[in-house]
Order: sequence, then structure tokens, then C-alpha cells
Amino acid sequence: MIRQLKNKLILISLLIFILSLFFNAFKVKDMGQIKDYSSLEVFLIGPISFLGGGIFEFFIWTANIWLLISLFCVFRRHYFISIISGLIAFLISGTFIFYKEILVSESGRMADIYSLEIGYYLWLTSIVFIIFSSIYLKIIDRISNAKT
Repeated sequence: MIRQLKNKLILISLLIFILSLFFNAFKVKDMGQIKDYSSLEVFLIGPISFLGGGIFEFFIWTANIWLLISLFCVFRRHYFISIISGLIAFLISGTFIFYKEILVSESGRMADIYSLEIGYYLWLTSIVFIIFSSIYLKIIDRISNAKT
């Protein structure tokens, strides 16, 4: 039973993450215009953003790596490690809320973040979901081990 539940919870978190890729992550005000950044675009460009000087942007993108580690750890039944890596992903991704501007070109031009969009919040939701799932599975696992 725990195995089926574990797989369903992983799938739900992955589906929320994939769903987030179909929406805009944020809007910026750049050179007098509002520009949308899709979550898919940010996800694909994120790993190489440091090449254009986007060190902070790359740091935020690394939350994806921590999320994948968390998902893998749930799959392997390492719930405590999953909780820790999920919390790291949440802390990293959550810091983006406090950003006032973001790098928009390789020339170093910064633009003000106009708004955070549904793609960003779905991304956060997928991380929070796997954290709570890991906590729940850890409790269920501990209870079932205590009975045996």
C-alpha cells in the first residue's frame, strides 16, 4: 500500500511541476514594456544563465535539482533526505519572491520584476507537495515499522 501511495504522490508532484511549465513564470518591465517569461523558457535557459552573468538566476534554477533529488529520494524510500532536499529547494525557490530585478540580457541589463505569475506558484506548489508527502510517508513508514 505504501509503495502505491508513494508512486502516486511522486506522480502528482511531477504533474504539478510539468503543468507549471505551460504557464508564465513572471513578468518584467524592460525598457518601458512588460515582457512575459514562460516557465518553460526559464527552465530551459536556467542551466546556462551563469554564462551570461546570471549567477543569482542560476542559483534560483538550482532549486530544480534539489526538487529532483527530493523526488528520487522519495522513490528510494529515503524520506528524511527527501524532506531536507525539498526544504532546500523551497528555500532557494522562495528567495525569488524577494528579487526586485532580474538579468534580461547578456550585456548585463537588468529589468524590474513586474509580477510573479501562476507558473512560479505552481513550481513552488510542486516543491511544497513533495515536502509534505515525504513527511507523511515518513510517519506512515515509522508507524508500519513499529507494528512489525
